[in-house]
Amino acid sequence: IFVNVSAKTGQGIDELLEMIALQSEVMELKANPDKAARGHIVEAKLDKGRGPVATVLIQECTLHQGDVFVCGIYSGRVRSMLADQGQIIKSAGPSVPVEVHGFEGVPEAGEELIAVADEKIARRIVDERAIRQREKELARESRVTLETFLASRPTDQETLILNLVLKADVQGSLEAISEALKKLGTEEVRVNLVHAAAGSITESDVLLASASNAIIIGFNVRPTAKVKE
Repeated sequence: IFVNVSAKTGQGIDELLEMIALQSEVMELKANPDKAARGHIVEAKLDKGRGPVATVLIQECTLHQGDVFVCGIYSGRVRSMLADQGQIIKSAGPSVPVEVHGFEGVPEAGEELIAVADEKIARRIVDERAIRQREKELARESRVTLETFLASRPTDQETLILNLVLKADVQGSLEAISEALKKLGTEEVRVNLVHAAAGSITESDVLLASASNAIIIGFNVRPTAKVKE
């Protein structure tokens, strides 16, 4: 089914709503209004006067004023709700879009909002989610070291690639070390020189190593305090 519509003239809107209603009836789409409220964040913002607010599309059950909820890494209590026409309402059932005030922080669009029994349960859930998110962030931030590289094992006979950024004091030493490192490669581990140059270790070397998961090796060169950090 498709319907020609126009946002400028309003053409086809009534027909579109009729077709949606017909399709939901044919597919027997139903929602239980008597279970824990669930919905998804359509958009969220930080309002100067009211703090974090979010537009929520309720999908199951009914969300009431005063309900405790969790949404992503935030919890909250429904302080007030506004319908799509701006009127204050006390409850919102399935398929009702509503602006909710009472979030502890601004949630991400698409996050699921779930009503829970009390604040104790909500706090436990968001604490566990915050720990998991922090662990993921730390995993992304972790840099490869020789220890972590050696701890990894190739799967399905895959060759491990050791990315290196090499800096040496003079060009002669650089060429000699580069050739020696290339010869160290085996069937299990291959050495890949991402960058090799003469001179001290710079911030750009650190950024390059970070982007390519490489280890920096310096021969007869010292990093500055900022680079070392």
